[in-house]
Amino acid sequence: MEKKTVLITGASRGIGKQLALAFSKNNWNVCGCYKNNAPEFEIQNSKFFKTDISNYKEVKDLIKNTTSEFGKIDCVINNASITSGATIFKMTDEMWNSVLKTDLSGTFYMVKESLKQMIKQRSGSIINIASIAAFKPYVGSASYSASKAGVIALTKTAAREGGRFGITVNAVLPGFHLSGMGGNSSDEYIDIVKKESVLNTTTDIKEFTNFIVFLSQVKTVSGQTFNFDSRLL
Repeated sequence: MEKKTVLITGASRGIGKQLALAFSKNNWNVCGCYKNNAPEFEIQNSKFFKTDISNYKEVKDLIKNTTSEFGKIDCVINNASITSGATIFKMTDEMWNSVLKTDLSGTFYMVKESLKQMIKQRSGSIINIASIAAFKPYVGSASYSASKAGVIALTKTAAREGGRFGITVNAVLPGFHLSGMGGNSSDEYIDIVKKESVLNTTTDIKEFTNFIVFLSQVKTVSGQTFNFDSRLL
């Protein structure tokens, strides 16, 4: 049976790293990209490319390099994002634009080029990692919340446009988990997160990655936003 191939942005650490490990464990080819820090882990049947997703040309090169390496792309996971915490009153144009350029425009570039490839294949899955901030903004999150709300709207539009070609496009809210940046949070902050959750707990990263692997292979669900954050009802 031919191996499937997944392309993950922001794959060197945090959620991206955990997703790369999960797909590899499930016998997928894994292609990942990173902006600054190369992955410090190794997995079989993988290739990682240095890519700034806010640069359209680099995104086109990433899709081309992935298909050259593995022949096709069965799933794309748009995970890479940045944030710049500042209140609206103090947020500079540079802070606003840098987040929107990566989190929203970068995701748009990835969706656009992924759709082009998947339309040729007449199959494929795109999964956009959004955030609770799209629905429950916090002070200082204007650029991040706006970009993630935009990602959800982009997801629904892409689902409509890709559906007739058999391509699914969904979004997932990952919640707060104790890996990557979350693992460096203070005990006080983690306690606050738990108290806001109806289950008094944080997201289980293994459950989350297993769900993403499952969702990547679902053929009859598209345009949906799946919430893994029990702080949002």
